[in-house]
Amino acid sequence: MRRSILWAATCAVLMTASTAAPALAQPEAATAFTQEHKDKPDEALTFTASLGLVYASGNTNAWTLNGGTQFRIVRGRSAFSLDWTLAYGRADLTPLDDTRDFQDTVRNSNARARYDFYLTRMDALFVALAHRWDTFAGLDTRLQAQLGYLRNFIQRDKLRLWGEVGYDFTYDNFDPDPLVDEMGMELDGTQNVHAARAYLGYDNKLNDLLFVTLGVEALFNLQQGEDIRVNLDAALVSSLSDLFKVEVKFKLLFDNVPVQGDPPRSKVDTLLTVNLVFAWEQEQEPEEPAAEEAPAEEPAAEEAPAEEPAAEEAPAEEPTAEEAVEEPAEETTEEDTEEQPVEEAAEEGDGV
Repeated sequence: MRRSILWAATCAVLMTASTAAPALAQPEAATAFTQEHKDKPDEALTFTASLGLVYASGNTNAWTLNGGTQFRIVRGRSAFSLDWTLAYGRADLTPLDDTRDFQDTVRNSNARARYDFYLTRMDALFVALAHRWDTFAGLDTRLQAQLGYLRNFIQRDKLRLWGEVGYDFTYDNFDPDPLVDEMGMELDGTQNVHAARAYLGYDNKLNDLLFVTLGVEALFNLQQGEDIRVNLDAALVSSLSDLFKVEVKFKLLFDNVPVQGDPPRSKVDTLLTVNLVFAWEQEQEPEEPAAEEAPAEEPAAEEAPAEEPAAEEAPAEEPTAEEAVEEPAEETTEEDTEEQPVEEAAEEGDGV
């Protein structure tokens, strides 16, 4: 019977240990996987404003102003951003000639608004609207509507590499309107372009003071194969303090089929700027790790009723008078028994 009870208890202990170990390890593994593969992007709120100015006087009077702003907010699965850059300049190439005044030498504005919906931390769908004003490139207005899919190939604290594919619709309103070609013929002042879009982006925070960003966009006209546009943006940002930075930014715009007209336009436009940047970013509060659920406690066995205190032992009964008399008598008898052999030996000696 005892062997059966011991065998049953041993089996129960082994079964409990084998089921409890995976149950305790499972929350730890789930927590590690969740931290490594979050299904939503980190929340963010950032704002930057940049400004740069160039002024020259003497034999040439000229000034150029460049600036821009960026805003980005990420909440839950949604992200919204606004970007705008401006370069505007005027110059008087003959300051000693009072008959000539300042003339525009730079007129360039680029703006973009974009919304991203993140399916996971690494994948998103997006829509964007863009506007460009660049009269020296023959564009009084260029409007672009884009939609597509984003994939983060690498997403870390200081490094990000991502790509985008999608569709782009471009509406151009040329300047001047109407356009006139080399033969003096009027050209259509607008055009619509349907294009496939591909983009590759790279961000890297090299250290606490230096940040590099690079982006390359390619647009392929679906109706005219030779019409290919490539846009490149590169920036190097160095921190002066928590709020102020210095930014060196380079922009290249390539159009294999530039706007027609007289004089003919170049296929490539570039813009290099150096700006003082004010940058503000909302600090993220560190997320507290979720408390692991404690395994359900087994219902405590019903406590056995407290044992009643044992009744005080009755005092030992005092021996009766007769027993008290008998006890010494018994002791005497034992002593007599020990002395008996001695007496017998003496009697035997007398007899001899």
